[in-house]
Amino acid sequence: MTVAVAFLQPGWADWEAGSVLALLRRELKVQIEIATPDGAPETSIGGVLAASDYRFDDPVLNDADVFILIGSDAWAEGENKAVSGLLRQAFADGKVVAGICAGTTALAHAGLFEGRKHTSNGQDWLAKTVTDYPGAEHYVDTPRAVSDGKVVSASGLAPVTFAAAVARLIAPEAEEAIAGYEAMFGREFSAE
Repeated sequence: MTVAVAFLQPGWADWEAGSVLALLRRELKVQIEIATPDGAPETSIGGVLAASDYRFDDPVLNDADVFILIGSDAWAEGENKAVSGLLRQAFADGKVVAGICAGTTALAHAGLFEGRKHTSNGQDWLAKTVTDYPGAEHYVDTPRAVSDGKVVSASGLAPVTFAAAVARLIAPEAEEAIAGYEAMFGREFSAE
């Protein structure tokens, strides 16, 4: 069974976690586990309290297959060395690593954007938040998630394409269901 770990900081963004975790669990039967900085429950920006399975520095996280960093203002406060090391190792092991909104800063700190297309909450914002990160020249200004190899990035305004991009890396054989998921949410913005 595929295991995905969602990294939640204080004030995590509900709408970013909801799309990706629900799609993975419901449609792809992925086991979802939660990591927080100290293993304590964390409250979202909307007041949802999420229980935690692990601390960010728990060695058992190395066994996961997918690493998803959900946005929170706390990511922009600086690098978490344990998370950076874990992400570098996960990437080296060929695992999926994905960050949305300020969660992209953790990928930048880990050097995962070097030589890879990526996006975030704005090129200037990311460059200011993670000064001189490797790969800044590969930034893509787009409203949709960006995948390059097994690295996925998105702004906080792209939770549905982020969810779909992560799902496509985990289960490319489920393309019909994933495309249907995107189309279902896209209907809200289509002309009547």
